[in-house]
Amino acid sequence: MVAAGTAVVFAGAGTAIVSNMKENTQETMAFTKEEQGEGSPQNQEISQDDDDPARQIPCGYAGVIEGVLSTKGLTKSYRAIGTSCEIVLVGQRMIATEVVSRLDMGSRLLQNFSELDNQSWEMAVNTPMSDRDYENLLAIVEAEAGGEDVEGRIMVANVILNRVVSEDFPNDVTSVIWERAGGSTQFSPTADGRIHTVKISDTTREAVNRAVDGEDMSQGALYFIAKDQADKDNIAWFDNKLKFLFQHGKHSFYE
Repeated sequence: MVAAGTAVVFAGAGTAIVSNMKENTQETMAFTKEEQGEGSPQNQEISQDDDDPARQIPCGYAGVIEGVLSTKGLTKSYRAIGTSCEIVLVGQRMIATEVVSRLDMGSRLLQNFSELDNQSWEMAVNTPMSDRDYENLLAIVEAEAGGEDVEGRIMVANVILNRVVSEDFPNDVTSVIWERAGGSTQFSPTADGRIHTVKISDTTREAVNRAVDGEDMSQGALYFIAKDQADKDNIAWFDNKLKFLFQHGKHSFYE
């Protein structure tokens, strides 16, 4: 008879197999007793150690049958699922701790990013720059200083940007470039059309990008002039009305 709660059930042909296994096992055990003898020393030794569980475990078919009959109900003692869940929960808590640590680092990075963003915003407020402004700045620097080194081109770009933040000039790049004062253009390439025909070089693009990013070599200059190409009246006005700052390449810079 199988005890209540046993997880294995045999029916039909399976019952016959178990019965045959029992008969074969009993015959085998009986044959073994006849070979050894009831009073043999080996049999006496086994009898003396009946209390040792390790020596009572049957082998072969007998072991299979004994294992089936002695199997306990799985639903009463099986806890593998619970153990796995506990391990998973611990793992989740560890992961949560790592996430918190990463968020702490992220907070510091976010604070640094916010500070940089505020600085960039301040620069943008001081120097409004649209796509049109940027393209015009590239063109005027190429037209005015295409023959200068990269530093000379940065200085010309600086003059344009200095005017944008000055109260004496318009407050955007395009308006500064195209401003007319007393009926005259401020930059000759806007008068003769060269601003529309220049091809922007990599050096000019580098110079403008560096100026836009905040690199300033102008010492606050608001004017520049190439004296070897200017008429005498313009040169006299620069020298008499403005403060000379420095010479770089062919350009003289004034405040």
